[in-house]
Amino acid sequence: MCRVVAEHAKKQGIDLKIGVVLGDDLMGMQDELRKKGTKEMFSGVPFPSKQALMSCNAYLGAFPVAEALKQGCDVVITGRINDAAVVLGPLIAEFGWKPSDYDLLAQGTLAGHLVECGPQCCGGLFTDYEAVESWVNIGYPIVEVQSDGVFTVQKSPGTDGLISFGTVCEQMLYEIGYPGAYHVADVACDFT
Repeated sequence: MCRVVAEHAKKQGIDLKIGVVLGDDLMGMQDELRKKGTKEMFSGVPFPSKQALMSCNAYLGAFPVAEALKQGCDVVITGRINDAAVVLGPLIAEFGWKPSDYDLLAQGTLAGHLVECGPQCCGGLFTDYEAVESWVNIGYPIVEVQSDGVFTVQKSPGTDGLISFGTVCEQMLYEIGYPGAYHVADVACDFT
């Protein structure tokens, strides 16, 4: 993938520094994981047999992305990564947040989680759908984050959809399970 991106950039006359984050592929560790008694975290189902295992990947976090950006990369290509890490990584790089800055990491994770599903935060799956005038040219959410973790959510002017307390809250609760313990690779968030 890195080679393809580099070749395409070169054809376009773009000098691009590409970073690659590896380490998510755990297929080589499957025997060890099986021996340790690894189970599915919610159901407790045992680790699958070799015949049933199609892939085995870890969710990587934002710090390797931040490191690549700090080293001057223009593009960072990763394997499996937590969805919010594509926003949190640049925030860590930009603001110098540390692994022990739990509240800041949680805020950055929330900002990333809100924009990760695109138009959903802009009313794309809003329960109160009648409040959304149109989805024809639905906007994508934009977060503007400050160094103290405070952020605003908006969409591009002239786009359809809706940014409201309700649309943002619905996206916040989407796919996080228990809001008091949303675990990602970088931090355990308490959104209560």
